[in-house]
This record gives sequence, structure tokens and C-alpha cells, in this order.
Amino acid sequence: MSLFDWQQSLLQCPFDGSDVIVADRAAQCVRCERTFPVQDGIVRFVVPDLEHLQDPDEWRWKQSEMEARNEQASFYDRLIGLMILTPLEGPMTVKALFPDTQCVPLLAEIGCGTGRMLVRLASRAQKVIGVDISFESLRKCRERLQAAGKRDYLLVHADASFLPLKSASVDAVASCQMIEHLPSDRMRRKAVQEMTRLLKVGGRFALSGYHWSWLVRWFGPKEGVHKGGIYYYRFTRDEFLSLIPSEIKTEKLTSIAGYAWLVSGVKVRGQSG
Repeated sequence: MSLFDWQQSLLQCPFDGSDVIVADRAAQCVRCERTFPVQDGIVRFVVPDLEHLQDPDEWRWKQSEMEARNEQASFYDRLIGLMILTPLEGPMTVKALFPDTQCVPLLAEIGCGTGRMLVRLASRAQKVIGVDISFESLRKCRERLQAAGKRDYLLVHADASFLPLKSASVDAVASCQMIEHLPSDRMRRKAVQEMTRLLKVGGRFALSGYHWSWLVRWFGPKEGVHKGGIYYYRFTRDEFLSLIPSEIKTEKLTSIAGYAWLVSGVKVRGQSG
């Protein structure tokens, strides 16, 4: 298969940053010549070589989550906690990312899962990109976007810490309760820097992640493992704000019902280095 021009123009190799060419059922880096499968219209950049870019323990935790998310994809949206939280989280995230009523040309959500938030954010963007480490979740996300009548989208199977997308290519970027599942401080900061790299100067930014509040302290530890082998970390206020790089001007930090932090802002300059 071939992608539309706007979709292919956004892709880059996660190993060396070179262009990739998509044809038939595979994508290939023009420099290192690595190939990446394309399945159901989703380009799959999660390949065994990614292990060499990170600590073996980090990769092991990510594989554990990927397997769990794939297993959960068929029923994830019916989890009682999400059914309660999403009606509150959805409008708060849309308002944080788009304080006015503007519509942007291109939005990306990193860690989009089955699309519970992406389908809401998509109402404010002409085109959208969804990235997730779970391929089965991306399949569900595709179904949800199609059911909502969204046709201009690109779904990418990728690691949030090594995004296969061009720098300064999107007008808004969000990540909704994904960051807490990355298994080290190094990987969390790498993922936020990657999100920032994708964003154009002047673009909107929103990030949410678990809140280590007095409420949640009744239900579990600050750091642990969810059922199915999914790592998590709950952030204090200072810990969460420290994830935001200097290129992002923070405008607002709020708590979503004591369960998750939500920070929003704008990219004010290009990344250093």
C-alpha cells in the first residue's frame, strides 16, 4: 500500500532520522535500509532493534505493557474507572490544549491507545496522528476514528521515546496518561523531549499523568505495577512540572479529580542543540 503524500512526508526512521519510503506492505529507511511492516494502514516501527536504543530493563517493561495493552484492547474502553473519568478528563484536556475555539491543521497524540481522547481532540484538527506502542489498540483507534467520520489520520505503531516523526511538523501535541507508564525517569524525559521536538514554535502542548495526591494514596503505592504487568509512577507537583522542557512555556497546571495532573502550554522556541 502507499500512504497519502502528507502522511508519508511526516515519517522518519527512529534510528537515524532519515526519510522512509512506504510502498506495498513495508516502509524502508533511505539511509540505513531498515524495513518496517505496514499492516492495516498502520506503519509499525516497534521492531526488535529498538532494544539496542535503551536499557534492557526499560525494554522489558515496555514489552510487558505492550502485551498487556494488546490483550486489553477489546475491552479497555469498558473499564469502569475510565468510564467514570473520561467524561471529566475529555473536556478538560480539549480546553487545556485549545483555550480558544481554534482548529489546527495537524495534531498528534502520543500514547493514543484505543482513541478515547484522540477522537475528542480530532474535532479541533483538520488532520491527526495517533501513536501507540500497542498495535491492537491502534486497530481499535482506527475503528473509532472511522466511526466518527474522521478520514485524514495517520496511525503509527511506535515507542514514545523514539518517535518516527519529523521535527517541527505538528501544530498541537498531547499525551494523555501515558507518561506514568514509561519505566524510568530517563525514558519519561526522553518522551517529553520527543513530543516537544515534533511541535512547531507557537504550537500547543498538553500532558497528563498520574497524580500522587492524598486521594490516591488510599488505593496504592507511588510506584508499582498494575495487573497484567504494566509499570506505573505517580508524580508530585514538582516532579511533574520538572518533566516540561524549557522550550515549553507552561500556562496552566490542574489536577483531574486528584487522579491525574494536566499541564498545558505553548512552545516558545526551538530546541537547543
